Amino acid sequence: MTHRVFARHIAFRFAGMLVIAVALLAGGMSAQEAPKPSSMDPHARIMAATSIYIEHAGGTIPNDVIGDAFQGWGRYTVVSYPERANLVVSINAPVSDSGVSVGGGGRGSGKALSSGTVMQIRLTILDAHDRVVLWSGIEQPKGSMKQHQREDNEVEASLKLFRRFRGTVEPEPAQ
Repeated sequence: MTHRVFARHIAFRFAGMLVIAVALLAGGMSAQEAPKPSSMDPHARIMAATSIYIEHAGGTIPNDVIGDAFQGWGRYTVVSYPERANLVVSINAPVSDSGVSVGGGGRGSGKALSSGTVMQIRLTILDAHDRVVLWSGIEQPKGSMKQHQREDNEVEASLKLFRRFRGTVEPEPAQ
């Protein structure tokens, strides 16, 4: 009988240690799987980044201008997939219908063109891994009745916004 009691005692002890070991191992694994918040401040995260993914919504002019500016800058490599990026550059330029219609000009053409206006351009720089906002800026293009002038104003506002971000990364030397 003593032998059975001793064997049972050993078995219970072994099972208890096994449960504790599994619990510790599982706890360690879940700690590794959970995303760790970065200890770097936003500016340091922007400075440490080497690649960006550009996402956009709204007007095409701000997207094209800011996207081309990032490409031409050469500070960051523009990648095709957000998983490969350190930063996400989010360009949001909602288009509102101005209600202005322009006729086709020819007799019987029957065409009416509706002109949309970008009222605001928002540039947001996010950490690609945890989507934390690291930098954000807004510009409002000047209004105009003429479409060509509105487009020029969107280009100007987009470049101003890009330059403001670039100035935080590479400040202009004091003169």
